[in-house]
Amino acid sequence: MNKIVNNETSLEKKFSVKIPYKKISEKMEEDFLNMSKNLKLAGFRPGKIPISFVKSKYSKEVLARVSEKLLQEEGNKTFEKQGYRLASQPQVKLLGEFKENSDLEAEFSFEILPIIEFKDLKSINLEKFEAKIDKKDIDKVVEKLFNDNKQFNKIDNDRNSKEGDRLVINFKGYLDDKLFEGGSADNVNIELGNNNFLPEFGENLLERSKKDNISFDVTFPKDYNNDNLKGRKAKFEVQILDILEPKILKDEDLLAKSTGAKDSKDLREKIKKELERYSEELSFSLIKHDIIKYLEGNHKFMLPKTLVEKEYEAILQNYKPGNELKKEEIENKKKKFKDEARKKVKTGLLISEIGVKNKILVTNKELEGELAKICMQYPGKEKEIIEHYKQNPNSMSALKGPLFENKVIKYILEAALVKKITISNEELTKKIESMHKKLNN
Repeated sequence: MNKIVNNETSLEKKFSVKIPYKKISEKMEEDFLNMSKNLKLAGFRPGKIPISFVKSKYSKEVLARVSEKLLQEEGNKTFEKQGYRLASQPQVKLLGEFKENSDLEAEFSFEILPIIEFKDLKSINLEKFEAKIDKKDIDKVVEKLFNDNKQFNKIDNDRNSKEGDRLVINFKGYLDDKLFEGGSADNVNIELGNNNFLPEFGENLLERSKKDNISFDVTFPKDYNNDNLKGRKAKFEVQILDILEPKILKDEDLLAKSTGAKDSKDLREKIKKELERYSEELSFSLIKHDIIKYLEGNHKFMLPKTLVEKEYEAILQNYKPGNELKKEEIENKKKKFKDEARKKVKTGLLISEIGVKNKILVTNKELEGELAKICMQYPGKEKEIIEHYKQNPNSMSALKGPLFENKVIKYILEAALVKKITISNEELTKKIESMHKKLNN
């Protein structure tokens, strides 16, 4: 007989089960019989091992295995009968030991998923901002392409370096008078005013001559991506090997051919299509944010503590507080992360429930399409990538999650009242930047 304890004000549930030893004994006999037929032991012919021998040698092992299996079966029966939808794996506590001639008792503790009463999706009023791609938007991309495809030639006169030039340099970096790892290189190209080096590094190379040997100090930012260098002052010794000046193409047809297009007209058409595709992605991001905000603000329900804690731990794993943070600041961060975890769990449950209720599924074809996009980023490694996803359920789940979420959002969009508003591409970009700023804050 299973005893069930329900608390209507909590998602935490528990019940206890009791399995008579008679039932355990019957299942053990079946197990012993199967073992005697299938065991392979030295000194015995296959299928001819006496049951008495099997019992004497494997009694404890079989008792534990049978008991665990019966517990799982009894638990599953109760979950199914009560209609429980588990938020996480149940905790099973034995109320006794696995031993002969004793009934087996255990308690199942777990959390269930909340019941969510949804608002009518047709009552949602939304604004969808769509960008109109103008000639100036295309001109801006063309200008960038000219800049990205510029050539660098040796300077005719022996002038000093200026912004826009490309320098070929050797450099060595020192911390406390010792070379540090990754701080030295030879024959490196650095484009002044447009490079991945520290701005302070590039500034020290302006107004210099070929063959100059210079040294200067650079202080790494406190948020630098290398923990060993954050906020530290380093000394660099630099040798300038050559100075090259940029030469920008003027012929748009030549530019088009260098990028794989037929001519200027073809290039501009391709740019327009790409801008339209990208703008549609930005537009979808904006309205998706509004939909999630609506769902979160208009639905109240309890959140499973186990899911919130799991999400919180995942956030903490990605966070390494700096040494300069005080203890109270770290605690404030953790409070913020806990709120973020609750928000993520709530959003996930809302999206999941809408998907389940409306039979929204991610098809194999859609998964293959997403995999193909990833493979395109790593030419030559397609087979390895596909095998990785096939052999790693967690990776496949991470791939499937965003696809499912976007399908649910699109379903809501089709049901909701949507007002389309045309704006400039620049305005759309500003709206996206504003949204990201709010999210980051």
